[in-house]
Amino acid sequence: MGEIETFLDYALQVGASDLILAEGCVPAVRLLKQVRAIPEAPRLEYGDLEQLTGVLAGESGCFRGGPWCGREWRVRYSREAFGKMGCFHPIATECPDFKSMGAPASVMSLLGLGAGLVVFAGNVGSGKTTTASAYVSSLCQQRLCRARFLDPVPEYPLKTGESIVHYRRTKVSLDQELVQGLSSGTDLFWLGDISRGSLLPMLRATEAGSLVVGCMTAGNAVGVLDFLLAGENLDSESLSRTLLASNLKAIVSQHLFPALNGKGVVCAWEVLYNNQTVSSLIRSGEHYKIPQMIRSSASEGMLSLDDSLALLVRDHLLSKEEARKYALDDSRLV
Repeated sequence: MGEIETFLDYALQVGASDLILAEGCVPAVRLLKQVRAIPEAPRLEYGDLEQLTGVLAGESGCFRGGPWCGREWRVRYSREAFGKMGCFHPIATECPDFKSMGAPASVMSLLGLGAGLVVFAGNVGSGKTTTASAYVSSLCQQRLCRARFLDPVPEYPLKTGESIVHYRRTKVSLDQELVQGLSSGTDLFWLGDISRGSLLPMLRATEAGSLVVGCMTAGNAVGVLDFLLAGENLDSESLSRTLLASNLKAIVSQHLFPALNGKGVVCAWEVLYNNQTVSSLIRSGEHYKIPQMIRSSASEGMLSLDDSLALLVRDHLLSKEEARKYALDDSRLV
C-alpha cells in the first residue's frame, strides 16, 4: 500500500491527469495526450490494488476513494484478461470560474441557454469535465434555478449560489432521477459523463423545457453524435434522431496541447450550434458533413478545430507541426 501511495504522490508532483495501475504492469501516468511509465517503478503485484482500495466488486465500476496523499481520487476500475486495472484521477478542491477560463465567445454565449442539450467533449485528459463543471456552476450562480446534479462521482465541488440543488441518490437509476426531476420542475440537469443508452431520457427532459448538460470522451461533434445514437435500438432510433435534431443546442469539443514556450497548456476548440442544416444532417444520418458545415458557418458563431488551431499557430502558442497532427485541412495553418 505504501508503494502505491508513492505512485499517487508522483502523479501529483508531475501534474498528471491520471495514474494508471494495472496488475502485472509497470505503473504509468497520463500527461496531456501521452501515457508514460513511471521511471524505475516495479510491476504492480496481484492484489496490490485491492489492498489500497478494498474489494473491487463486479467487472467494472467507479467510486470516490481516499484521502490518499492528502487528496481524494476518482477511481475507475475494470477486470482485464491480465488482472485488475484502475485509473486514479485526483479530485480538485475547487471548481474554476467559467468566465476566467479563456473560452471563445461562442462557448461563453452558452450561458444564455435555458433549455436543450449541451454536450462538452474531448479526448481523455482534455479538460472537458473541467469546462462542463465550470459551466454548470456558473449557470447556478448567475440565476436562481432548480437543479439536479446526477454525476455519481463528481470531479469538482460546484458553487451553486442561491439555486436549489438535489443530488443523485444511491440505488436510483438515471432514468428515474430524470423522470422525478421533471415532475418536480427541475430547470437544470447535470449528468457528468453521458452513458450509452441514456439519450431518450435526456431528450425527454429537454423536450419538457429543461437544460441538460453532460460530457463524453469524443474527439469532435461527429463522434458525439455517433456515440449518442449508437446506443439506440432500431425501434427507438427514428424517435431519437427526431428529438435530438430538435433539442440539441450545442456540442463543444476541446483539445489540450503543451504551450510552445513550454509554460502551461493551450486549448483548441470546436463549437457546433444546432441550426436548420445541422438538424437535417442529424435526421438523415449524414454526420460526416458536419465538419465542413462548421467551417462555413463562422458567421453564425460556430468554430472549426482548424480555425482554432490556426489561431494558436498565428499567436505562436502552438507549433505548426503539432497542429498538423489534428487539422482536417492543414492548408489553413498559414
